[in-house]
Amino acid sequence: MIDAELLKALKTPFAPEDHKERSLPGGGRWFYLPWQKIKARLDQTFPEWQCSFSDPVITGELIVIRCRITIAGVTREGVGNSDAYGEKTSAGGYKFGSPVEKATADALKNAAEMFGVGAYLDDQQFVVKYLHSKGDYRGVKFAQENDWKTHGAMGKPVKTGEVSRDQWLAQQKR
Repeated sequence: MIDAELLKALKTPFAPEDHKERSLPGGGRWFYLPWQKIKARLDQTFPEWQCSFSDPVITGELIVIRCRITIAGVTREGVGNSDAYGEKTSAGGYKFGSPVEKATADALKNAAEMFGVGAYLDDQQFVVKYLHSKGDYRGVKFAQENDWKTHGAMGKPVKTGEVSRDQWLAQQKR
């Protein structure tokens, strides 16, 4: 059983500078954490953590890998995937890592999320507010680009009343 202190440490939001940005298909932006930051969190909070990966499996256009992480005797599993054939560079290498490397990193991140590591990223409005509260104003730009005033970061309408976009953004700065 994992004690409350350890769980709290695993779930604590990362420093603003650890959050990276990516473009979403079809427009908009998303904050994420690189796998190296997640691994560092595991190393810092419970250095004896263990990890194992399945063999990669190609299913159609995807390569899929499972990751099992054990912390304090508790094991959780996550699945990662990537384009099975990868995006190659003109030099013949892979752009941003091979498909196996990408799927492995994705599986590690998803398994760690089962312990709460970075789980808050699923609520991008929380991330925007958190970063803003720490003096990182990238989230305001995201809110504008993603039209979160109307749709919300998770596709749910945001209850802002009858305020203008400028008023809403000003409220997010508080």
